[in-house]
Amino acid sequence: MNGPQQLARPLAQRVAELPDAAAPSGEDNPLPETVQQAAFEALARGETHYTDRPGILPLRKQAVNWLGSHYGLELGADEVTITCGATEARFVALKQLVAPGKHVLALSSSHYIEAAAQLLGLSLRQQVDDFSGIGVVYLTAADDPELVRQVLDQAATTDCWILWDTSVAPAAGLHPAHHPDLTGRVISIGSFSDALPGWRVGWMAGSKVANKLRAYKQSMTICSTSISQWAALGLAEL
Repeated sequence: MNGPQQLARPLAQRVAELPDAAAPSGEDNPLPETVQQAAFEALARGETHYTDRPGILPLRKQAVNWLGSHYGLELGADEVTITCGATEARFVALKQLVAPGKHVLALSSSHYIEAAAQLLGLSLRQQVDDFSGIGVVYLTAADDPELVRQVLDQAATTDCWILWDTSVAPAAGLHPAHHPDLTGRVISIGSFSDALPGWRVGWMAGSKVANKLRAYKQSMTICSTSISQWAALGLAEL
């Protein structure tokens, strides 16, 4: 019993130190009728079982289409995994891509990834002039574009990974995957949380480690909730 107890105690301590999360509220974002209808139709069809582990194909295609229309990325649905919100996607990426002794570089949106980093015992850095020991760079459209370009040029000279979080701010023209030296090292993540508060549906897409990230996500939650995925198809926009 000593082994499991010793492993659990540090994690329990990190969980205890996390800030209290506010419960999601749908008062300001009533559920769209199209989403309700999509959910009702899915229930009527009996879509109450496990989905394909990567997520239902129509929703993965929807994520691909969104990345194409907003960022000009050309991805296949096989490069997308539906997750339990952006929170799970962030955790999966950090867990799999930040090697022991490495750190996470995050700019103005670092608070979005702070909890995942804390659970994993990772340190966050904000000094863009020092890339030594950086395993993952976390970026969003809320970050200053010129600073993002500077960071990407520096990242291209290292072996670190880029996590581009589309759930934090409206899409901008800049996307790290367009950098010629980073294409295979960029993971995009997104969320349906604004329109589906509490339903926990998100996605992660792209990179040469897409299958590795998918496999780890599956080991955690098998697949994201079926009815939530089908309901998300009722959204006009991700």
